[in-house]
Amino acid sequence: MSSFGQTAFQTAYEISPIILQNGIAQFIPGGLLPITVLTEMFDIPGIEEGQFFAHYKPLPGSTLADWSIAEYPFFSLQMAANAVVQMPLKVSMLMVCPAQNDGGYLIKQAILTALQTEIQTHISQGGTFTVITPAYTYTNCLLTGIRDVSSAGDKQVQLMYQWDFVQPLITVTGALQVLGSLLQNIGAGNPVPTNITSTASSW
Repeated sequence: MSSFGQTAFQTAYEISPIILQNGIAQFIPGGLLPITVLTEMFDIPGIEEGQFFAHYKPLPGSTLADWSIAEYPFFSLQMAANAVVQMPLKVSMLMVCPAQNDGGYLIKQAILTALQTEIQTHISQGGTFTVITPAYTYTNCLLTGIRDVSSAGDKQVQLMYQWDFVQPLITVTGALQVLGSLLQNIGAGNPVPTNITSTASSW
């Protein structure tokens, strides 16, 4: 990978993969605010120095597709297939933010306190998030939590934080996918025989 390509990869996927949409970013052109604007508010080093406050990576368990099926008996395999319900996608990011030199824990506490305040304000104003991963870009996500997942064996405490996001189904297309085609079949009146000897049909 070229130096430029490596820098672009690090910027998109490791340095600033979380982007705030609208909310506190509503007056910024495009309505987008990279997370680094908040975490580097006290010191903005160059990318080549590799001294950013935090680095990120996607955690195992993110979903590219998630479907659920009802557990009651179906009349046919086709009806079972039509009863599949699409679920919201989920993605979690790990933020690694060790206390560094030139301020150490005092700078870290100040940055995380300011970050928490801005995130809360962003959410209270109806802001959402875009999460960029090497596999998929999750847009219009809701943040459900940020929690400390540091190990007891780490040399520093509160070293790693897990960000959990959910991409809700909000579009018309998404709403139709939630119901699958089951309700469409019902609306079309596709019959299911009440018994094998009767010509009458019902749902």
